[in-house]
Amino acid sequence: MTTPTPRRRRLQAQDRRTQILDQAAALFIERGFEGVSMADIALALHTSRPTIYTYFPSTEAILAELLDRRLEHLPERLAQHLHTEDLTAFSELFQAILQESELLKLLHSGGGPQFRSRRAEFLSALQSRLNLEQLPGLKGETLNAHPLLLPLLLDLITQVAYRQVTDPAPDPDGLLPLLNTFIRGGVHAVAAHDPHS
Repeated sequence: MTTPTPRRRRLQAQDRRTQILDQAAALFIERGFEGVSMADIALALHTSRPTIYTYFPSTEAILAELLDRRLEHLPERLAQHLHTEDLTAFSELFQAILQESELLKLLHSGGGPQFRSRRAEFLSALQSRLNLEQLPGLKGETLNAHPLLLPLLLDLITQVAYRQVTDPAPDPDGLLPLLNTFIRGGVHAVAAHDPHS
């Protein structure tokens, strides 16, 4: 007598949604955002395209949710590293962002206009939630000396962290003080610059 094959348990809607997001993130990182279709995600999950479309209307919607989900908890995790009493806040922020290797890879997995726009929105939202104007040793007016300074700083830190994740520097211990000194010097130079002179 043969025993019947157990039927596969049907995933709950939230579990299926999470499964789609996880698989899509892996594919975006592996192939690049623009190189992944809804059919690719369905194939990787051994399901049908209509199933994927039940949960998401497009790969852009999947990317948006992936970034939104990370934005829920990331500022809280990063903020604890920022407001220290010493002057190493930028390297502290760098080290905290460095721990988010999947996010860094995801943020650099595409280059098209829609992707760039969504990445810029994510970094802008992250910047506003981190309240970088209160970094120790830098007064708010210093960082507000130019409207592009804060976005530029966050972009620089995430770019360097991404480079470190994908192609580590030969001297990682020397990178942190160099990064901190470089950024701090640049911030003070921008603040000291008088555009009317």
